[in-house]
Amino acid sequence: MNIWYISAYDAPEGQSSRTYDYATELANLGHEVTFFTSSYNHFTHKERLEKGEKWREEWFEKVRVIWLKTFPYKDNGLRRGVNMLSNAWRAYWIGRSIKEKPDIIFGPSVPLFTGLSAYMLSMSKRCSFCFEVRDIWPQALIDLGVLSKRSPVTWLFRKIEVFLYRNANKIIAVLPFAYKHICKYGIPSKGVVWIPNGVNLKRFSDCKPYSGGKADKLIVMYVGGASATHGIDTIIEAAKCMQEEKNGIVHFVFIGADKQKKYYIDTANTYQIKNIEFRGSIPKSKVAQAQEEADVLVASVKDTPVYQFGINSNKVFDYLASGRPIIFAANAPNNPVADADAGISIPPDDPEAMVVAIKIILSMSPEKRRIMGENGRKYAETHFDVSLLAKKLENILSKIVEK
Repeated sequence: MNIWYISAYDAPEGQSSRTYDYATELANLGHEVTFFTSSYNHFTHKERLEKGEKWREEWFEKVRVIWLKTFPYKDNGLRRGVNMLSNAWRAYWIGRSIKEKPDIIFGPSVPLFTGLSAYMLSMSKRCSFCFEVRDIWPQALIDLGVLSKRSPVTWLFRKIEVFLYRNANKIIAVLPFAYKHICKYGIPSKGVVWIPNGVNLKRFSDCKPYSGGKADKLIVMYVGGASATHGIDTIIEAAKCMQEEKNGIVHFVFIGADKQKKYYIDTANTYQIKNIEFRGSIPKSKVAQAQEEADVLVASVKDTPVYQFGINSNKVFDYLASGRPIIFAANAPNNPVADADAGISIPPDDPEAMVVAIKIILSMSPEKRRIMGENGRKYAETHFDVSLLAKKLENILSKIVEK
């Protein structure tokens, strides 16, 4: 098949890579894959294209990447909205100018304009359209308090959302219970398929197996960004409570969260927390190596309705793949950590519960910690290996194209 992906944020060698990982796997399965994405990286705020360039074609192994010149921005607001529109606009017109006919075009729900651009391009090319629902907009923005239910922007986003649901040949949802929302608009449940982000286990092939650590020492690690829904404050509160722990040494390490790092450092200094360390962001390729240092990996989010259709966290998949015990603090209808028997699950926004969970793992024998981490690794290999999930996706796309 000839498959086109339209993306706003994912990129080769980037921090966000779900779409590109699947594109790479499909290319490895023998398909022609073209990946359209923004030249401006919203994580690093760096521009890939030279002044005057509107787009550029590059090859990354077997995937053709089309870099699109998009409007730069740093924070949420009007400039980000212009960035979204510029991505959609460029993708449509550059895609039209390429003199070939794809079999299917993928477009995401974040942002919705990119999904709409992919649909319009599929009409122009007379091919199939697959709508990838990564976040449920505008509902997620309402749940976060970014938009009101009565906002004209909400009305517009809802119209686009429902239009794309009804005109997609197939809907791929990364959230396990997204169908409960999507089917309210008359979409049959068989039209929605759950395929999670998954994890590229090749990045963890050199990750050292976890030995279980030391009986009286624990390194607790958080890796990744910190959006409005992440519960970093809960981990810092737990660190504050544990800095005088007498039964063992507990050290906290934070990697990433660059935008909010100063706030968290100031908070730690205010509390005079000594058992905590903040490090900068690292490339996706370095995550496995960094996590080797950990005895416990923490995934903490706030108690918010934004997770009502499930949690699909790259962080959790990477944690499972690293083979370390996990503390999972969330209120969501799915719990991969509990399913894998790979750690301890606690309520969100509860520092005391996190302290108890850390103490339980601290009191475990190294062998018991090792087994817990091994459970997570095996579960990732069975359920979240992106190479296996890509074959499932390939089968779905083949059926769409045949029809």
